[in-house]
Amino acid sequence: MSDAMTLEQLQAITDAAGGEYWQSHGIRMNYVLSAPGPRGTVALIPGLGMQRIEWTAEFVSALQRLGYRTLLADNRDNGATEFVHPEAMEYELTDLADDWIGLVESLELGPVHVVGISMGGMLAQHFALRAPHLTRSLVSLMSTTGRRGVGRPSAEAKWIFKEPFTEGGYEDWLRYCLAHHASIAGARYVDEARASLLAQATWARGVDPSGTARQLGAIQRDGDRSERLGGIVVPTLVVHGSDDPMIDASGGHDTSAAIPGSVLRIADGLGHTVPVELADELASMLDDHFSTSELEEKSA
Repeated sequence: MSDAMTLEQLQAITDAAGGEYWQSHGIRMNYVLSAPGPRGTVALIPGLGMQRIEWTAEFVSALQRLGYRTLLADNRDNGATEFVHPEAMEYELTDLADDWIGLVESLELGPVHVVGISMGGMLAQHFALRAPHLTRSLVSLMSTTGRRGVGRPSAEAKWIFKEPFTEGGYEDWLRYCLAHHASIAGARYVDEARASLLAQATWARGVDPSGTARQLGAIQRDGDRSERLGGIVVPTLVVHGSDDPMIDASGGHDTSAAIPGSVLRIADGLGHTVPVELADELASMLDDHFSTSELEEKSA
């Protein structure tokens, strides 16, 4: 269980109600950029149906304390990111990655450390492939290659794909979020209090189930990236939980095997969330990777 963080504290850390907008090729992308840090910028890409405020606030704060600037943004079809032109509602994972590339370019932040969770890991992989000049390092967190037979959901988590949230009021949304969280967090890290806070915050920002369905379609169309991932040239860390019910650990193993020179870290007991209890530990793990990539860059 997490400590007693209030909704107001959580929203303050991630600027839930605010943020800035960057507009291009049919979308207005909602983002929040923290104050400059001496150790560079970390772009945190959320996963399927995940809003930017769902990055664990303690994890974001830990990165900032370590000296990093953080960039949080809603992917298209999520949260406060808006469609401007209807044609933008049909897209691929590469389009989502290009949104992030355009945002980083427009803010003149690159090269950045690119960290993606779940579907966000897939976007981070595409980011590194399409814009290595903007990528200082890559972290693929709880993600996979898209290859058949790896990174499969457990029996307990499959219902999420078969019975997604489609409609209803806030109480329906709250029940769905609590069940979703219990199914993916892993037995050690179920945190109903935090899941309830996030349900309230995401509902207030706007929930669009059809957007999640379109993102899932983009994942399915992207297919097997294994061969493409062989073209990643930036320092890469692959992190996966040993008890991930949504994308089992074979997804992490396969990702690491596909990316030349990557380092694989399997976190014992971790599920498919960044729990409050492990926020500092995971931030430190990423800090070690970022520091190593900087040393490699200077010696090259």
